[in-house]
Amino acid sequence: MAEFRVRVSTGEAFGAGTWNKVSVSIVGTQGESPRLPLDHLGKEFNAGAEEDFQVMLPEDVGPVPLLRVHKMPPALPCLPGPLAQDAWFCRWFQLTRPQGSPFLFPCYQWLEGAGSLVLREGTAKVSWADHHPLLQQQRQEELQARQEMYQWKAYNPGWPRCLDEKSVKDLDRNIKYSTAKNANFYLQGGSAFVEMKIKGLLDRKGPWRSLNEMKRIFNFPKTPAAEYTYEHWQEDAFFASQFLNGLNPVLICHCHHLPKNFPVTDAMVASVSGPGTSLQAELEKGSLFLVDHGILSNIHTNVINGRPQFSAAPMTLLYQRPGGGPLLPLAIQLSQIPGPNSPIFLPSDDKWDWLPAKTWVRNAEFAYHEALTHLLHSHLLSEVFTLATLRQLPHCHPLFKSTGLGIGGFSELIQRSMKQLNYSALCLPEDIRARGVEDIPGYYYRDDGMQIWGIPSSLGTREALVQYVTMVIFTCSARHSAVSAGQFDSCAWMPNLPPSMQLPPPTSKSQATPESFINTLPPVNATCDVIITLWLLSKEPGDRRPLGTYPDEHFIEEAPRRSIATFQNRLAQISKDIQERNRGLALPYTYLDPPVIENSVSI
Repeated sequence: MAEFRVRVSTGEAFGAGTWNKVSVSIVGTQGESPRLPLDHLGKEFNAGAEEDFQVMLPEDVGPVPLLRVHKMPPALPCLPGPLAQDAWFCRWFQLTRPQGSPFLFPCYQWLEGAGSLVLREGTAKVSWADHHPLLQQQRQEELQARQEMYQWKAYNPGWPRCLDEKSVKDLDRNIKYSTAKNANFYLQGGSAFVEMKIKGLLDRKGPWRSLNEMKRIFNFPKTPAAEYTYEHWQEDAFFASQFLNGLNPVLICHCHHLPKNFPVTDAMVASVSGPGTSLQAELEKGSLFLVDHGILSNIHTNVINGRPQFSAAPMTLLYQRPGGGPLLPLAIQLSQIPGPNSPIFLPSDDKWDWLPAKTWVRNAEFAYHEALTHLLHSHLLSEVFTLATLRQLPHCHPLFKSTGLGIGGFSELIQRSMKQLNYSALCLPEDIRARGVEDIPGYYYRDDGMQIWGIPSSLGTREALVQYVTMVIFTCSARHSAVSAGQFDSCAWMPNLPPSMQLPPPTSKSQATPESFINTLPPVNATCDVIITLWLLSKEPGDRRPLGTYPDEHFIEEAPRRSIATFQNRLAQISKDIQERNRGLALPYTYLDPPVIENSVSI
């Protein structure tokens, strides 16, 4: 005979408990016990409960590397279907012999319907450390089951492969999405949708009457950053600063030589850089930077309200004033082909030439950001890394219906980008070096991101592995926060980041007017669709798990626990430093403050 105390922990989430019956088989190196019911008087396995059971084995089974968990519906006649399929979220089991030390078996997963699950004792092991045949067999069976459960498919030609599921409902068989997050998401979305519907905005397919009308219409709770954007969106310094700390801080590059298809002259830029300026001298000083949206050339555009939309592939030349002054735009060309129909727009031009040129650049930023920086790099590649996803964007997603490119243009952009994508671009330190922006001042995405990256450099042969794992963690947490959390801040005032353009880019100067500017911007209903969507995507999700928070205790050894504590302490210091710096900024950069970074791509 052998006696064990079995302690069971049930998750705290809504619906985590179960009415089903649970039993265990204790698998030892000398044999396996029969099923041992875990049964008390009354109901067991309520949400948040930790319960103890005493079980008696007919004979000793030796050291216990595995625990087999069985879940069955209660033996009742005419059992309702939902009760028979009652899911249970188990956190862990703990086995203790009399006068012995406890052994933990982490679970942290949903058990659906009737079935069995094999759990390993919680000590982390690589494959070559599994000496016993029981552990070797369990590892192979688990890998085979995972490969059958998570199969790949090509969602679109040229895209990264993704999980082979047809819908979010199908995902629910294996992945339970947070009930609190779901409820919060749909309640917030519903309230915003109803407000816009009552005002008649979702049915208005025409242009806005004026910028003043646009300002009066929106009563969303404004963030300080959204208010700052409204007040400063027309300023050149703010326009340039968004390449550093806005939604798309990954494209600006140090300009070593002017592209041949961007024929900017000394005289053109004198109004900003000063009389007698030599572009060649500034290039040699390292004070010029370039943002090139060439990947958007000849991209297919969307049709909104029966009207084709338009896009541009601009190049923007920027100047860093000596002495730490603000970054400023010097020149904008709205196509990749210079000539009489592609003028170079300058800060010295008439307001209604210069402002629309900047707005076309901001539209290109929206397209590049949503298709590549956000969707491809932060969602689709994260799915490749983790072999699974919480959700996929269907064709009916508002961002596809209300943006200038639509699903066709997004697909084409992703295909182009995948051909150019390389591993170095995903590693922040290498990306910063490759773009030559190590020293440009006020680049808080770089400064904060490099602190969080924190990769050790003295691990010898393990360094490449550490870098790869760091890249995956950074991409799925910090980088996603940097390019996702501020979407509403940047787009609440739509002219700052228009999702589509209804008229073609200008081919000459001195033709634009305030009326033509308004008519170029997205129609009312498309504006509302995008702003509602980005408002939801930027909201607190309801059950935030910040970077460094690990409610699922998979590691039982002391060494990884110390590493986690060290990491958490480092994140706390980084947060303190960021908040101290932000107190001196007119527009604080908060998107990489560790408490606001989610542990994973969660929305």
